[in-house]
Amino acid sequence: MPTPVWRQYTVEFPTPSTAEEVATTVLAPAMDAAQDEGVLHGWWYVRKYPTWRWRYVADDPTSHLVEDVLETLAVDDRIVNWTRGVYEPETLAFGGTAGMRVAHELFHQDSRHQLLRPAAASAALGNRELAVLLCSVLTRSAGLDWYEQGDVWAKVVELRPIPATPAEEQAASLTRAMNRLMTADARSLTHPDSGGPLIGNGPWFDAFEAAGQALADLARHGRLRRGLRAVLAHHVIFHANRLGLSLRNQSTLAALAVRNVFHTTRSIVSTSESTSTTVSVDQVTPLRDPNDLRSELTDRLRAEDIIRTPRVEAAMRRTPRHLFLPGVPLEQAYADGPVYTKTDGCGTSISAASQPRIVAMMLEQLDAQPGHRVMEAGAGTGYNAALVAAIVGDTGHVVTIDIDDDLVAGAREHLAAAGVTNVEVVQKDGALGHRDCAPYDRIIATVGAWETPTAWLEQLAPDGRLVVPLRLRGAASRSIIFERHDGGWRDNGSELAVFMPLRGIGDDARRLVALTPEQDVTLQVHKDQDVEAAALAGVLDTEPYELWTDVLFPPMVPYEWMDLWLACRLDNAIMRLNAQPVAIERGTVAPMFPWGAMATTRGADLAYLTIRPAPPAADGGKLYEVGVIGHGPGGKDLAQHVSEEIRIWNADYRSRTVRFEIPDAPVAADPSIGRFILSRPHHPITVTWR
Repeated sequence: MPTPVWRQYTVEFPTPSTAEEVATTVLAPAMDAAQDEGVLHGWWYVRKYPTWRWRYVADDPTSHLVEDVLETLAVDDRIVNWTRGVYEPETLAFGGTAGMRVAHELFHQDSRHQLLRPAAASAALGNRELAVLLCSVLTRSAGLDWYEQGDVWAKVVELRPIPATPAEEQAASLTRAMNRLMTADARSLTHPDSGGPLIGNGPWFDAFEAAGQALADLARHGRLRRGLRAVLAHHVIFHANRLGLSLRNQSTLAALAVRNVFHTTRSIVSTSESTSTTVSVDQVTPLRDPNDLRSELTDRLRAEDIIRTPRVEAAMRRTPRHLFLPGVPLEQAYADGPVYTKTDGCGTSISAASQPRIVAMMLEQLDAQPGHRVMEAGAGTGYNAALVAAIVGDTGHVVTIDIDDDLVAGAREHLAAAGVTNVEVVQKDGALGHRDCAPYDRIIATVGAWETPTAWLEQLAPDGRLVVPLRLRGAASRSIIFERHDGGWRDNGSELAVFMPLRGIGDDARRLVALTPEQDVTLQVHKDQDVEAAALAGVLDTEPYELWTDVLFPPMVPYEWMDLWLACRLDNAIMRLNAQPVAIERGTVAPMFPWGAMATTRGADLAYLTIRPAPPAADGGKLYEVGVIGHGPGGKDLAQHVSEEIRIWNADYRSRTVRFEIPDAPVAADPSIGRFILSRPHHPITVTWR
C-alpha cells in the first residue's frame, strides 16, 4: 500500500452561510464516503474566513475524488474557487509527534460529528454550550482538577484577549450558566432514554474523552514536548474554530470560565470538587447572547458590502430580531436565512421573516431618512417595520399593513416587546395602501407584486421613493427602486430578489407542475404562463437534445440579465425547474445549479439550461459554457430557439444596462432595439436595454 500522504485544499466560499451549507451537505458526506471506500482515512477542517482549509490523509495518492467534488462545486457556483496547498502541522503546539497523532484523530472525529450531526441536535443546543461541554469532558478526562481546568481556560484567555467586560449582573448570570456547563454530566445529555438535548451524540463526547486520556497518558510517560494544559488550551481553540465561534465568543467563554473557577464564591461552585464530580442537568442554561449574535450578523453583512450606510447598520445592530421570532432558537434567528412563519392549508409557506441580507439590501434601496413617513406592505413578523422605525427615528412614522389578522396581532406583540412605539400596524389588503396617513416619503413592499398598485403610486409624495419586488415575467423578478420623472416612473436601480407573492386583490397565484411520477422534478408556473400538466406528462422520458451556446461566464458572475432577456423574448417566458438531488443523481435531469435551472415550455416540449466547464480564459481564470437541454417531440427546435436567444443577448445586449419604467402614456414595444412592454391591467412595465 502506498505511504499515506497528507493533502490540503483551501476552499473559498461566497458567504459564510454558503460555507456551512456546502460543508454539511456536500463536502463532509463526500469525505465520509471516501473514507468508507478506503480512498482516505482521517479528514478535518479549519476556518480561515472567507476560506476553509480541508486536510485529509490519502491512502491512494493518485485519487482525485476530492478534487472532482470541488470542481463540481465550482462549476455550480457554490464555491468561489479552490487551490491545493501544503499542510504544515503545528506539531510542537500540540505536544510533539505523539501529541500530534492524538490531535489528528480528535480533529477528524470533531469535524465529522460537527458537520454530520443530526439537525435536531444542532437546534437543541447552541455551539457555545457545546464547546464548553466538550472541552470540559476533554479536560476532566485528562485528569485535571478544578483549578487546573481553570488554568487551561486562562491560557485560552492569553491567546484570545478579553473583550469589554459585561455588566456585573449579566456577568454573574452568565457565570452561573458557565458553572452548570463545566460541571454537567454530559452523558446524561446524550443517553437515548434521558430526553437530553444531545441524544445520539455520545460518540462525539467519547472522542474528546479518549483524547484527554491519551494526552494525559503521554504526559505521565514524558512523551509530551509541551505542558499538558498548554496543549489542551490549543485544542480548545481549534475546536472553537471548527464550531465557527468568533474570536470574541472564544474570549468571552474563556473569561467566564476563569471567573467561574477563580472569582466566584462557594455558593456558586464548590472549590473542593474532585475531577470526577459532575452535576446532572435536564436542561443546560444557554450562554448565547443575542447582542453578540446580532453584532456578528451585522458584521458579516457589512463586510460583504450588503450594508453600506451608517443608518442601516445602526438599525440592524439595534433591532432584536429574536423578539420577532419567539420560539425560534437564537442562532437560527440570527442566521443569514429566512424563517418561515406561516403556511396555507396545503402546507405552502405564505409568510416569512426574510433573509437578513435581502432585508438590508432593500433598506439600502429605500434610503429612508430621519423624520420620514413610511408605508410597508407586508407586515409579517413586524421586524422590517422595526428596522425602518429605527432609521426614521422618533420624529418619523411607519405604517405596516398585512391582510391576515393573526400576523397583524403577532406583529403588534413583537413590536411592543421590542419597545418600538412609532409603528402603526393595520389589517387590510396591502394593495390598497393606507390613505389615512398619506402622503408617504417612502413606500416599501416586502411581498412580491406582479403589478404596482395604483394606490401606492397615488399615496407616495411627489419626491418620494417606492421599493417593490416586481415579478416581471415568468420567474424573472427584481426589487426595483421607482421614482417620479417626467412622463412616468423610472427606476433608480434594481437588485435580484424573489418574494412570496402579494395576497388579496393583487394576488399573484403560482402552482407546481410535476414532471416525474416521484414529483422530484417540478416546474413553478405563474399565472401569466401557459403550461398544461397533461401535455408534459412523461416529457423527461423522451430522448434529450443537448446544445451548447459558446456563451461563457466566469465563476460567481450571475446569470440574472440573461434570464431577464429570455423572460422577455420567449413566448412562455422562463420558470423555475426545481430538481431534488435524487433526480439529478439518477440522471433524469442535468440542470445548471444544484437546485435546478431556469426552463421554458411550448406545448408538450421542455427546454432547460445547463452548464459545463470551458477552456480557461487568457488570464488562466475559469470559464463555464451555458447549454440548453430539450425534451419532447419538438424539444430540439425549442432548445435551438432558446440557445439562439442566448447568443443574441450575448452578442448585442450583454454589455448594455437595463431600464425599468412605468410610463403615464402607452409606449410601443420594439424588440429590435431591446424595448419590451410587459402587459399589465393598469400599469404596464417598459423594459429597455440601453
